[in-house]
Amino acid sequence: MCGVFFASSPPGSFVPVADVLDVVRHRGPDDTGVFVSNDHSCHLGHVRLSILDLSQSGHQPMVDASERFVISYNGEIYNYSELKTYLEGQYSGINWKSSSDTEVIVEGFALEGVSFLSRLNGIFALGIFDRLENCLHVLRDPLGIKPLFFSEQNGSVIFCSELKGLLAVPGVQRTLRLQSLADQVAYMYVPEPHTPYVEFEKFEPGLCKSYIAGKQVASAKLFEQLQSPMDFASDEDIVARFSQVFSDAVARQLVADVPMSLMLSGGLDSSAVAVEAVRRGGNIRDAYTISFSAKDRFNDLQSDDLSFARLIASRLGLELHVIEAHRDFISMLPELAGFMEDGISDPAAINTYLICKAARKSGVKVMLNGQGADEFLGGYRRYSAERMLRALPGPARSLSRLAGSALPNHVPGRMNAINRRLKKLLTLGGQERDERMLGMYTWGAKDRISRLFVDSASVSVGGDLLSRLHAMGDHDVIANMMNLDQHYDLMSLNLAYTDRMSMASGVEARVPFLDFELVRLMNSIPASVKMKKGMPKYVLKKAMESLLPHEVIYREKAGFGLPLRSWMRGSNEMMRYYFDEARISRQGIFNASELTQLQNENLMGVDHSSVLFSLLCIQVWLESVHQ
Repeated sequence: MCGVFFASSPPGSFVPVADVLDVVRHRGPDDTGVFVSNDHSCHLGHVRLSILDLSQSGHQPMVDASERFVISYNGEIYNYSELKTYLEGQYSGINWKSSSDTEVIVEGFALEGVSFLSRLNGIFALGIFDRLENCLHVLRDPLGIKPLFFSEQNGSVIFCSELKGLLAVPGVQRTLRLQSLADQVAYMYVPEPHTPYVEFEKFEPGLCKSYIAGKQVASAKLFEQLQSPMDFASDEDIVARFSQVFSDAVARQLVADVPMSLMLSGGLDSSAVAVEAVRRGGNIRDAYTISFSAKDRFNDLQSDDLSFARLIASRLGLELHVIEAHRDFISMLPELAGFMEDGISDPAAINTYLICKAARKSGVKVMLNGQGADEFLGGYRRYSAERMLRALPGPARSLSRLAGSALPNHVPGRMNAINRRLKKLLTLGGQERDERMLGMYTWGAKDRISRLFVDSASVSVGGDLLSRLHAMGDHDVIANMMNLDQHYDLMSLNLAYTDRMSMASGVEARVPFLDFELVRLMNSIPASVKMKKGMPKYVLKKAMESLLPHEVIYREKAGFGLPLRSWMRGSNEMMRYYFDEARISRQGIFNASELTQLQNENLMGVDHSSVLFSLLCIQVWLESVHQ
């Protein structure tokens, strides 16, 4: 995995590529490379984390055999060996200079052009410059696994793996986007394509765009095969084919010339990846997990994930490294703010950073995780909740709202968590569709979030999400919700923080559930089968019955977060510093009195922990990064 920079500009332009690469060097500490076209209309930069072909033969930017095409690429192509064989069968006289996947991409492009890129199966963001046409071709993988930020300014278009790289280019303008801050408070992230700045966005996944001298000249949608439906003979056929394709997907991602490990939460998804990685002969000796204290589990109604992680590690003969979570983790926010720069405030980012940092210290450069299963196979609680609430008749919905309002905001002890979930479910049951749907995706009431801003009229919550949902139609609401989650929670949050936190430690994170062949199969499975008889992730659970313990497969779903409710319940030094009313008033973004009221309600038992944590992350970012 690496860091990349591309620029397409008018001829004669100067871009300080080396300065940009210095800012993102943590993504690739092993090597650095720069290419500038003869007319200075194209600049490519690369910092390398060596995973395949550790020799200098894998150096980038890399030139093809004809010396016409130059590539700078971040990612891994898991089917590069098959593509190499394909090219050798179709074309004679290819003399490979390396054993890297980069060379396969650039030689394939030289022979077949943009259409060859649709054959890739992996995680990537790449730029290929055509020296003959003076044309830069840019592509990001169709699932948005790897990041690519861009901005069009001063007659140029610039691209980088991280936002901070673009901000290092002299003369760029940046304007704080208040709507992005409101979205971060609502969702704990900024939905793509937006960033905290008006002038910067994330590049659209799966779309290859071509640029000459800073102007877009062509665009081609690739990877449409991922939506090509597959036929199944029966539900049993679905499970059997899923089992094989999933196993093959994991096996493809075990290729590396460096040590590998696992993120093992003890949940179904990461356990499924772990058991297949061991079954398919992966060179994996250990795994990493996070644990919470008994007190934090009690206060947050967190399950004891550690016991399940230990069970799986023991069965597979893996050494399990346990990182114990403690309240001081919050004090790490200033250290991490520069890596959470695109509007991330999910505490799972801290988990990922600490796991990857510990793994890298032990020599690990590649880690596998279980992301993607929930969004493609129906794993989130809100799917089951929406299915149930939609079936409620009108009178029952009115009673549901009344019952929800009758429950207290807080009850003492462990029952508080049960009361909180029940109150939210009953409240959602009494709402109309759009209001209910928004309540399932946000961490606070939209009007309350708007009031947190001094200029409350300039922000709104949920408009983009509801527009996307409405555009899908109403034929299968559960399928629509999964599609929504693939763009929102998966691409805009989970994949984003995983990339940023793993690369901050010099580790590549791989996601076998997002193998393209597996994605095509999962896209073909009806939602009614993914949640057959109301069972979330039915297909995955059935596929794992012969491989994993029953208690792991059928345990209650648990998140990969931190015990925020427990940690944010009292006042702490960071909150006192960053939420100081005088400081907030001088800043002029947030309404100090509304923020103070929110904190007081949280102390009284009304759960605002996620909203407050997002506000804290924003405040840290504003002071340590933005300013």
